[in-house]
Amino acid sequence: MTGADIALTLLISALNHASEIGALIQKARDEGRDVTDAELDGLRAKDDQAKADLTVAIAKARAG
Repeated sequence: MTGADIALTLLISALNHASEIGALIQKARDEGRDVTDAELDGLRAKDDQAKADLTVAIAKARAG
């Protein structure tokens, strides 16, 4: 995986994550409420996993 591939993967992941956050906010608004702590924790967990996946991909790319 090249540096460009990793960057593209990161960009796609960020766009998907932003879309998911937007949908979560819209759902909460439609229901007349705020985003819950549990929902925020779920986003944080996905963010942590995405970071871990990216770290692995970068290490593999650097290893050749």
